[in-house]
Amino acid sequence: MNDKSTQVNQYKCESCGANLVFDPDSGNLICPHCETQIELSRDNDVKERDFSDLTKTENLWDKEKVHSYKCVNCGSQTVMEKSEISSTCPFCGSAVVVDQEALASVKPDTVIPFEVNTNTAVDALLKWRKRRWLAPNAFRKMVGVDQMKGVYHPMWTFDGYTTTAYEGRLGRTRTRVVTRNGKTTTQTYIEWFNVRGTRRNTFDDIIISGAETIDQKNLDKLQPFEQSKYCVYSDQYLAGYVASNYTLAPEKAFEIAKDKMKKVIQSEIMQHHNANHVDYLNLNMHFDAKSFKYLMLPIYVTATKFKEKVFNQFVAGVVTQQKKKSQIKVAGKSPLSPIKVTLLSLGIAIGIGLLGWLMAISGFFA
Repeated sequence: MNDKSTQVNQYKCESCGANLVFDPDSGNLICPHCETQIELSRDNDVKERDFSDLTKTENLWDKEKVHSYKCVNCGSQTVMEKSEISSTCPFCGSAVVVDQEALASVKPDTVIPFEVNTNTAVDALLKWRKRRWLAPNAFRKMVGVDQMKGVYHPMWTFDGYTTTAYEGRLGRTRTRVVTRNGKTTTQTYIEWFNVRGTRRNTFDDIIISGAETIDQKNLDKLQPFEQSKYCVYSDQYLAGYVASNYTLAPEKAFEIAKDKMKKVIQSEIMQHHNANHVDYLNLNMHFDAKSFKYLMLPIYVTATKFKEKVFNQFVAGVVTQQKKKSQIKVAGKSPLSPIKVTLLSLGIAIGIGLLGWLMAISGFFA
């Protein structure tokens, strides 16, 4: 496509005028009505961004192409294509969403496009439900999905080249044999020593979640999202999907990333000195260079209503290759059956009691 046709066809089908959507199977824009396809040229030349970019207005969302909605029930903020009108929140299923102008924020530079379609994601979710053994049978046997929406989740990634001067007092666990009054015992003690030095480290893609709509525990279960799938962000990937706007400012995310870097550096210092105890350790970390990316991860979100409660489940929008096997990872919450939980607790209690009884019996006959 030339530049002119890209602008004209970005959201509308040139054949029938319907809204185009991004198709995970082909990686192109497609018309759901007449099946016209617009080929997208994926740009995998992802570059790190200098911290000065955070304050440049040309790196903000384009209000002419996208708009933002906020759910007044759960507070989530989503960004979507201008032609799409939101009716329900993808995170709580609430119909109470309001249009807002809060788009004065950094625009993503990197994205992993969806490569799993909605039907495949639904199948993965239904299989996940069947494996929830402690969930009520009615939940495990649910064959439908109340609502599933493809959502791009915001992530900050940070790179850094650091020089760290350190000094402190570390310790190693030691043992010694002591004989007193003819009795020999082995004692454990800590051998303390002072340390001082300098370490240089390279950090690549320290990832920090940009919003609380999907917590870190569930994000970890959906990993990995391979760097080989990164590409340069385009609003065209948003067609038919929504993006969560970040609620954690990049400056605060960087402070969290720095804490993670310091933990890595401290661990390396401990290993270098063969130490396993810390009295104190002061780190003076200096950045020789630093950069960031604002990354969007593809995740399907469902708000499952069960007995008047909403349970979120999340399906990775990419296929993961692990142990020579392709899989689509699923995470989230499910309801618990009180009867099953009670029976499991009783079973554990009986098992512990039986084990104790057997140990007591074996000791009695010993």
